[in-house]
Amino acid sequence: MSQATPPMLRMLNVLLLPGARTRQDPDAAFEKLLAEAQRGHRPLGAKDLAAVEPLRLLLRAHAANPHLSAFGWTTVQGGIRDRLRNRTIVRDIQAKHPEVKEQPITAPVFVIGLPRTGTTFTYNLIARSPGSRGPLLWEMLNLGLPVQDPAERRRIAERTTKRLSFMDRLSPDWSQVHPLIATSEEEDFFLRDHSEMHTTSSTVPEYRRYLEGADLTDDFVLLREALQVMSFGQEPRRWILKHPANLWRIPEILRAFPDARFVWTHRAPGKALASGCSMSEVLRNMHYKPGTVDLEAIGAEWLAMLSEGVDRALTQRDQLDDGVLVDVSYSDLVEEPAKVMRGVFDSLGMAWTETDDANLAAAQDRPHHKGHKYTLERYGLDEFQVAAAFAGYRLPSVLS
Repeated sequence: MSQATPPMLRMLNVLLLPGARTRQDPDAAFEKLLAEAQRGHRPLGAKDLAAVEPLRLLLRAHAANPHLSAFGWTTVQGGIRDRLRNRTIVRDIQAKHPEVKEQPITAPVFVIGLPRTGTTFTYNLIARSPGSRGPLLWEMLNLGLPVQDPAERRRIAERTTKRLSFMDRLSPDWSQVHPLIATSEEEDFFLRDHSEMHTTSSTVPEYRRYLEGADLTDDFVLLREALQVMSFGQEPRRWILKHPANLWRIPEILRAFPDARFVWTHRAPGKALASGCSMSEVLRNMHYKPGTVDLEAIGAEWLAMLSEGVDRALTQRDQLDDGVLVDVSYSDLVEEPAKVMRGVFDSLGMAWTETDDANLAAAQDRPHHKGHKYTLERYGLDEFQVAAAFAGYRLPSVLS
């Protein structure tokens, strides 16, 4: 993994240094972000202003991190501004088109599981099946009512692609870790306020403590409302959604989507843990001052986050009715992908079609990112620690 700071990133940190002074007063910085997000839209009401207060906490936590660079501070502000803008846009559209609240969101499927457990493979096959859809990245980064003109959709997607390509100039490793493709389905993280994934680019212990006890039902209600906006007036299709930290948020998801279904992908957690640490290292190399990324701290953070999350998920699944959750074993998926995915479709009440056969063949032919290599040892971890932390987790095998 590259350690040298790319020239573009060095230049940005110099240019953005004067603006980094705003971190001395994160509350004032948050008020500015809130004002920017609401500009040109109806102001948020008291309930929504209360709901976004935890984002203020997140900004304070970033501001308190002494390792965060000028570019890092600018980027985390941008992420919070995007979340504030999403909420503002949803409320603005609901006020102008009250009927958007009636747009059906029926039996959505949440693909849950730790990173590198086959979630993306499984997610894409379900989302690309006739009658289903996942949120495309360009749609989430340009939230609004459906764009009807195909040419305009292409233009927005092209602008989004150019925006995302900037990441490759700031980190030679990012495209190997989590390539962002504007025209592809992506994680619902981009539509919601909160997730443990906010902690990947910066150590924010105060925010982590908030999440440990937080009820994120409002966050998933906001997701539902955003999906209604994105599909308003269109023929209803079944929404398929994915994000690793959704794994331990099953009760909140069900409060927002009472008829939701879940597909939990399983694999030995060591691979998932090392992959998450690697992603965090790449992001912190972009967001931190040179030489300040602590690899062992990343390992400790991710071991706690994933093991505690899986423990919560195991408890939560015990409360589910039969048929609400489908298990997928990574080893089974690799060995017999067609048989496994046909079984998943059947459990979800979906018909397997020739289109799905073609999608499966295309997914199997797609080149993998072999350049992304990671080990537990790089982050001060070993298999014994992982086994102890995940002692209550038993991998199912659906085929056996």
